[in-house]
Amino acid sequence: PAPSDGMPEAPSPPLPPEPGFPLSAFLSSRGVRMGYHLRELACHSTVAYSQRLRQAGSLGEEGQGPLQVHCRRAVLEVLLRRRPEYSWLKRAKCGAVKNAASLPFCEYVRQCLRQAGVAPLSEAEEAEVGSELAPLLGQWRRVVVFFALRALLAPLWEALLLLDRLLFLGERGHLAALVPLFDPALSPRNYAVVGVRRLPGADTDAAFVAALPPEAVAICDGGDPARAEHGAAQQVKRQT
Repeated sequence: PAPSDGMPEAPSPPLPPEPGFPLSAFLSSRGVRMGYHLRELACHSTVAYSQRLRQAGSLGEEGQGPLQVHCRRAVLEVLLRRRPEYSWLKRAKCGAVKNAASLPFCEYVRQCLRQAGVAPLSEAEEAEVGSELAPLLGQWRRVVVFFALRALLAPLWEALLLLDRLLFLGERGHLAALVPLFDPALSPRNYAVVGVRRLPGADTDAAFVAALPPEAVAICDGGDPARAEHGAAQQVKRQT
């Protein structure tokens, strides 16, 4: 409501940044924000998921089961949002369910609710849920397509997170670099953020850069954001 003197309300203050991002003044000054969904997406491995799709394709119908798990979790989310008693569980981490793709859907729901620490559905409720939501399970191919398209953007958001940390160190006068440690197929978290404090009277910059592998992205010269942006863009290009 407007104040009693009839004057319009002052604009609401800007929302605070998400915890841990951005750390750098460069991105903070530009109002860059990254919500929960984008931070979660940055953790996904495009390489691993593409391998998973190829493996499933080579197995034919036998390989379809593992691809249906995301659809089951999506249908479970529909259930949580439709029932008021579970509304607080939106986007809940239900943990891994053994043989999730081969379980009857009601049993899958039962195990997920148990892991979330809430009371299971009654038999009548399970029957209702089974008849109401079963048609959605047949749309698993659409979920796979959506997830694949979404995963294509994962390297972009991961690069932005890493670039932010790189700039944060560079802005404080440190030498910093992103160093790929191993094949991303082994783990999507294959980059190390390396920082070195400059020593007075020592040619730290030259020694630091000389020790880096050619794939590394380095910031010298007091944290040059243009160089970092270019390097991060090249890394994204190589990953995709």
